[in-house]
Amino acid sequence: MKRTSRLGAALAVLVASATLSGPTAAAGAELPDHAVEPLPRIAAGPDRTLVNAETGEQFRPRGFNYVRLTPMPSKPAAPYHSTFEPGLYDAARAEAALRDSWLRGYDTVRVFIDPGNGQDNVIGRPHGLGRGNADLSPADATYLDNVADFVRLAAAYGIYVLPSLDVFPQNGYYRDIIVNSPHPVNIEGRNRSFMYEGYVRAKEEYLRVFTQEMKERLGPFMSTFLALQLDNEAYLTFAEAPFHRFGGTVTVAGRSYDMAVPAQRQAAADNAFIAYADRGVAAVKAVDPELMVTMGAFTNLAVGKSFDGLSGRCGAAACADPRYPVRVSAVTRESDLDFFDIHTYLSTGRTLAASLGSMEWSQVVGPVINGEFGTERRWFASIEQARGALVTHQVDSCDFGISGWLYWTWDTTEDATQRLFFSGVESGGVLATALSPKYRPDPCAGLSGRVPGPLVPPRVG
Repeated sequence: MKRTSRLGAALAVLVASATLSGPTAAAGAELPDHAVEPLPRIAAGPDRTLVNAETGEQFRPRGFNYVRLTPMPSKPAAPYHSTFEPGLYDAARAEAALRDSWLRGYDTVRVFIDPGNGQDNVIGRPHGLGRGNADLSPADATYLDNVADFVRLAAAYGIYVLPSLDVFPQNGYYRDIIVNSPHPVNIEGRNRSFMYEGYVRAKEEYLRVFTQEMKERLGPFMSTFLALQLDNEAYLTFAEAPFHRFGGTVTVAGRSYDMAVPAQRQAAADNAFIAYADRGVAAVKAVDPELMVTMGAFTNLAVGKSFDGLSGRCGAAACADPRYPVRVSAVTRESDLDFFDIHTYLSTGRTLAASLGSMEWSQVVGPVINGEFGTERRWFASIEQARGALVTHQVDSCDFGISGWLYWTWDTTEDATQRLFFSGVESGGVLATALSPKYRPDPCAGLSGRVPGPLVPPRVG
């Protein structure tokens, strides 16, 4: 993709004379949209690849997760994604990150859309797309405006956007959809998201609304979306119905399953995810047929599980973590998802082969990206040591057919948990540079011991 020729005059306005520490355009500055051509659509291609839909050339998403966090009003120790929150959205900071990413050759950014929180609604401190039970709108307009602003900024820098859309807006509009749907039988808690008809209908409507609202705001710049992600990390839990006991039945997508039989328990989980994914895909593509849809997951190894019918066992012992991830081999073979997003993190004693092997990797089909990879500080003596391991991880993942990489995170430090992880731009951008397409155009080739030098802004125009 010849990005400089496509952006031309717009980038001359936005980044002329830019340096990595130089000034950005003022917050709220109007982008010269007339000078920016829409990016080409990206589509699923053959042999586990994504491709430029105009040229057929392979496209490998490379970039970062851009995450802003704010303490949740009802539970300050737990942050929510405030990247696009009205009053908190920082366009200048977002543009600085996008410009820096572009200078390093990155082409994709992953972000999170906040649906709001029911407990925060109760105490009168709503946020995100849903603003409380009295809010009967499909989604908060100002929040959507901020998302669209970010997408336009990304388009100006030739960067694709992958938004993750967990759950649905927490407000009266979606509450009414649920209330007016058949009530669930033997389905509780988290499991309702994928197995309860009312929740699936609410998610369908959310996806339709989000796609339509973005289309109205962005027009041809909808092509800036790499895809819409149904869930950051899709999972069910054995601690809640129908998996909390080995008895009874549950009906999912018109079929009934016996919870006393491990194979039927697993089939109930697998088929629930497949039906949910297909309905989500259909909702998006009814509005924008060319827009891809994906789903994310952590690995079985990350939570000590296998696909055993959600038994609650980790080897011979009971599991402390109740989560079971979506069965990637099933949804990639049998659902309408365009590609999948697997999350892997480096840690002592956990190899990439073991992580992917725990997900029945030989049975996974279609394009798969590594939409989250990174590492905690505790596993390495220094960021330089982590740098080499992360490059090796990326190179090795090519052998498994991974075709995209988004590092966790660009610069998130607002939360104590996130400060445990090496960010991309700390220490002068050691990791952002090591993983940079500017220095490693071939992601499947290592650094060969060469330490990258300082970045120089490219010529534009």
